[in-house]
Amino acid sequence: MEMPGSSPPDSDPAPRADASAAPPPRPPGAAAPPAVESEERWSSDRAFVATFVLLAVAAIVPIWRVRFLPLLDLPNHLAAVHIWHSFDEPWTRFRDFYELSLRPAPYGAYHILTHVIAYVVGLENANRVVLSGYVLAIPAAALGWARRTRRSPWLSVLTFPLAFSLSWACGFLPFLVGVALLLVGVVALDAYLDRPSPGGGVAVALLSVGCGLSHPLILFGYYVCVAVLMLCHLPRWSRIAVALPLFAPAVALVLWQLVAFKSPMVDLRSGPRFQGVWVPWHEMLRSFPEYTLDSVSGDLDTRLFWVLVAVASLLGVSGVARVARRFLPGRSLPAREPAPPSGSFLDRLHRHRSLALCAAMALCYFLVPLHLARPFDWWFVSGRFSPFICFFGFLAITAPLQGRSRLLMAPAVAAALVLPLHLSEKYARFDERVEPFAWMVERIPPGAEVLFLTLPPRTDESLIIEGTNHFSSWVQILHGGFSADGWHNVGFPFTLKRRLPAPPSNRGEWFKPDVHGVAYDYVILRNERPDKPLFTAAHPSFRRIERDGAFTLYQHTR
Repeated sequence: MEMPGSSPPDSDPAPRADASAAPPPRPPGAAAPPAVESEERWSSDRAFVATFVLLAVAAIVPIWRVRFLPLLDLPNHLAAVHIWHSFDEPWTRFRDFYELSLRPAPYGAYHILTHVIAYVVGLENANRVVLSGYVLAIPAAALGWARRTRRSPWLSVLTFPLAFSLSWACGFLPFLVGVALLLVGVVALDAYLDRPSPGGGVAVALLSVGCGLSHPLILFGYYVCVAVLMLCHLPRWSRIAVALPLFAPAVALVLWQLVAFKSPMVDLRSGPRFQGVWVPWHEMLRSFPEYTLDSVSGDLDTRLFWVLVAVASLLGVSGVARVARRFLPGRSLPAREPAPPSGSFLDRLHRHRSLALCAAMALCYFLVPLHLARPFDWWFVSGRFSPFICFFGFLAITAPLQGRSRLLMAPAVAAALVLPLHLSEKYARFDERVEPFAWMVERIPPGAEVLFLTLPPRTDESLIIEGTNHFSSWVQILHGGFSADGWHNVGFPFTLKRRLPAPPSNRGEWFKPDVHGVAYDYVILRNERPDKPLFTAAHPSFRRIERDGAFTLYQHTR
């Protein structure tokens, strides 16, 4: 892998006009200009390479250590891929309940990637591969962006923990895949605007379509970044004009989705077309650490957030002081396109486009509603922009981080190493507590219909979310059949043909044996109280088979 280096930020590696011209003589007694390290020197920073590899391995440990990764919506998204991938398998009985609907739709990027990779490594491992790609894409994009803006590659260390945001805990897998596509797409577009090429154009077009297939909010955020980047590349009008057609496929996809793709998620009936809930700015500011880096119980993850902020603040102060002592010339531009005058507003905007993108994401964070009711029923909308603010804010730092100054990154390296290991411990404890669930599903005979219910308290000591709410879909992944808790309202990759009765996934206590239980052969309960059983003497057809830990298995003898 080619690693960016530690050359001084925004330095001019070559003369603007005549590369062969000799540098002007230095006046007697004047200090020598600072050395500019080449890209080869960047990749020879063995300490950085070793640190990056170590943190990359640690970052994916939580994904590969456990089987039941406790991300809230993960089972439903993975079950949707399972329905598509195993639709024709007789043991799944999916044809009894679903019809495939394979039209390019929002949320599709995660499902498409997982479906394709599952042919090679199986369904569950394909999910792990996709999630690992998301986690590692963030620091990889940070490396690419640091190279583009001539920042130190060490700043990418600050971005490793950003993968584990509240959106991660909630299991917003299509959105998370979109985060990776957006960040890589920003890097690709910046490179194309700087030096257009056919390969770069193809990359920009494909990544734009990927953003359109990942999540509507990602597409919105991506186009905000596109607008800001094009503004930062003024006055290169010809390159902007050449780049605009690259977004035509993505725009055509969005128009088709708006006109032809009818999803039950979109509510366009009579009444206001847009309804949302805004939170006062001071509340959004107070919640920023939790939205950015809170995914398990306890406060260690948010404490590590403040470690990252402290390191970034220290580096930012040192970088500002350095720039104040020595004005750095603007980065050289290819000769065929006019460059803004050095020191002008456009020149500074280009050199500090990380700050411009950070400001744009901050505006989205404060101006977009926190929750939406129409046209989409979305929970936690504006809060998803918090990692983007940190990503571009961290990479705006101008400190060169050479020599001993790299030791300033030690607390951030420790935070980036501790966080995933801390998460993996929390996940491992959760995984141990749900082992009886897997054993119960395995002992159920093929072809039987199974209902899973979680009863109060639905929380878990390791998590900040109700991690077993959607385990009905894990039953579907392991055993087939119908899941009353699947994403039936998305319209991709399946539509619902027939359903079985069941209470809402987060209201298992609403279960009525005579209404819901009659449709199932087995019922698995979590947190049934021995002194208050769900099935009483009035329901003799339900026989308890096993109780292990928090789980109880009942058989319906009919």
